[in-house]
Amino acid sequence: MSKYTLLAGALVLAAACNEPPPQYAGADTGLAVARTKSAKDSLIILKDSLLAVKDRQLQLQSQLIGDAATSARLVSEINADLSRARIEVKDDRRPESGIQNASDELRVVQQKVQVVLERLNASDARIRRMRADSVSRSMLNAQQAEQIAEYEQSITQLRATVEQQVKEIAFLGLQVDSLGRENVALTARNVAMAAHEDSVFIAIGTEKELTEKGIIRREGGTLLAFGRGKTIVPARALDPTDFVVLSKSQDRTIQLPRPDKEYRLVSRQNLEFTDSQVKEPMVKGQLNVTDPERFWAPSKYLILVQR
Repeated sequence: MSKYTLLAGALVLAAACNEPPPQYAGADTGLAVARTKSAKDSLIILKDSLLAVKDRQLQLQSQLIGDAATSARLVSEINADLSRARIEVKDDRRPESGIQNASDELRVVQQKVQVVLERLNASDARIRRMRADSVSRSMLNAQQAEQIAEYEQSITQLRATVEQQVKEIAFLGLQVDSLGRENVALTARNVAMAAHEDSVFIAIGTEKELTEKGIIRREGGTLLAFGRGKTIVPARALDPTDFVVLSKSQDRTIQLPRPDKEYRLVSRQNLEFTDSQVKEPMVKGQLNVTDPERFWAPSKYLILVQR
């Protein structure tokens, strides 16, 4: 049994022990010795007033007991919710779900805390009214004062527990926010990395255009042949800013600038993984990639030289 249930039980026991104050002991209220009708009427009015106060106090006590029981139950539930939230915050095996679950738990806990605080405030108001009624009617005897003090002590203990829970909620909330920011940053990095992995680069143009950009060069041949026999090859260092960026997974059709011209493939891709029917490394019209992973595996840079 939790300490909060014991607190609620103490309030119930205190109410069960509540006995009428001395003013109500026995049936004699002074009417027997009243000699005039006006005196008896005054005494009846006083009696009715005291009974009304007593009835109101009994109602307040009943409401206090109900509030105490509900508050104690909610405080226990809040402790259980916070335990689950702690586990979710520390669970780094499933960061995305852990952050979301912890955030949901804290949202529920905050709602319960608000309910408890409202009930405790209502209980404080009822106790103040009970004390004010008793003092104004000179009814606050030792037993009633003790009962009211017990109510106040129980509410104070519950409030202290809730205040501690509020602090922990705030602390866990900061942790969840921090994890959320870290997760957003991690997601952004992953997206950037995925985009980088999916990026491919193409350069299409005449030999002169591509040579001036430093994308291709000629190698081989002999000095005696005055440059004849040299082969067009990609430059040793390629600058991505000289290329057009495409998506490897999405851009499977590459439109060539001039449909009436043929373009020679000088980079390392294999036309076997396209729909090209030409055996030589020549393409015309457009290039349709049928297997992106295998086509782009040799190089992420595609270079086509117009003939």
